[in-house]
Amino acid sequence: MNKQIFTIGYEVPGHSDDFIDFTSKKSLMDADIVLISPELLSPSYNGWVSFSSGGGGCYDVATSKQYEEQISHLKKEVEDYLKSGKNIFIFLSKKEKYQLASGTTSPRKGQTNYSTYTKTNYDFLPVGIGTLVSASGKHIKFSGNSIFSDFYKKFKKNLEYQLYIEGTDNAQVIFTGKDKTKILGAIYKIGNGNIVTLPYLKYDNDKFTKYDKDESYWTDEAMKFGNELVDCLINIDQQLTQKTEKTPTPSWAIKKDFTTKKALSIEKTIQKNEKEIEKIKSKNTELNQELAEENILKDLLFEQGKPLENAVIKALKILGYQAENHDDGELELDQVIFSPEEHRFIGECEGKDNKDINITKFRQLLESLNADFAREEVEEKAFGILFGNPERLKEPSKRTLDFTKKCKTGAEREKIALVKTADLFLVVKYLRENKNQKYQKACRQAIYNGLGKIVKFPAIPKKN
Repeated sequence: MNKQIFTIGYEVPGHSDDFIDFTSKKSLMDADIVLISPELLSPSYNGWVSFSSGGGGCYDVATSKQYEEQISHLKKEVEDYLKSGKNIFIFLSKKEKYQLASGTTSPRKGQTNYSTYTKTNYDFLPVGIGTLVSASGKHIKFSGNSIFSDFYKKFKKNLEYQLYIEGTDNAQVIFTGKDKTKILGAIYKIGNGNIVTLPYLKYDNDKFTKYDKDESYWTDEAMKFGNELVDCLINIDQQLTQKTEKTPTPSWAIKKDFTTKKALSIEKTIQKNEKEIEKIKSKNTELNQELAEENILKDLLFEQGKPLENAVIKALKILGYQAENHDDGELELDQVIFSPEEHRFIGECEGKDNKDINITKFRQLLESLNADFAREEVEEKAFGILFGNPERLKEPSKRTLDFTKKCKTGAEREKIALVKTADLFLVVKYLRENKNQKYQKACRQAIYNGLGKIVKFPAIPKKN
């Protein structure tokens, strides 16, 4: 009997008709074997929104919602497929993270802020298979498992790794890197079926394709490659299942006449549990979005660009300020800030990987202050705050740098406050967890008193 193979994210030469578009939401149940490569499991780039300042961006709300639905559909299909006792093969392509949007706000006309969260191209997996780490190389060690011997013999020259797995406890390891703790392929027993992960199998698309006028065709070499791959997967699939093969239950045997009361009771409990699971999954989706919003404060510790700007705005609001971006098409400011004490500030943000904050961003802040003051509706020049995240990739306690000498000299001369965002994180974390208006006001006063120098926030109150 011919086996029906479906592939998602990977086109097997000579088997293009078996390739399923990730966006099609097609059922997998008609397939005998499923092969997935996550490299193409991505949102539509047509929905990408570039941020106007600070670089970066995210997918718009509609595209994000569509991607959530596509990933959820594939996850459910994979889960059901495994429950039916079948095997799914996964080529371990690079792990990709996608910045999605759960909603937007418009604090002022012409301005859109996005509430974002992260998804990956491996979120279709219904179970955890370990910690996924993107890394590339060709050094692959085979365990010698006889089931995979033919596959390795025929394709070892085409195998490469784009990702390895750590922390794999309940799996039969097939391929590793030179370091045997780095898993490049393994068998995971999931219910009645198996997830089989394999190193990525690469082929030269140009070498495997021939052209005749406007048509393209697979070469004979490509057809041989594809047929041998399918044969290998079928052979592996058969050997994995032959010891546990069981005749599928005929449709007539499902009737109540042939089912015990206890079996019916168990089925009802399972159905009830599945409904509860769906409710929990839905709630977790909401909680993940809520968690992403709450964790924006962490960006004060290690981010730069737009994410750092958004984190600073959130922190300032916790301190009792009104704060927002400003972009009227002519003038763009990271933050326009108003305090309850009626002080007005202009803020600029800068993050550095392994250096201190230099004079470049300081000069930009001076230009912004002058441009803001030149606006007709502004009657009094604002104070300046430079929010700096130096050595952002180091743990805060191990950082030794802050602002360059030129920045400090300029701040003293121009009466500009220098705020280390790692310091800001500590005080807003406390205020997020404790209602303390007195301390909140003291922090605002520290910023105002810190004009011309690095701001020293008051000590965090000790718990009684």
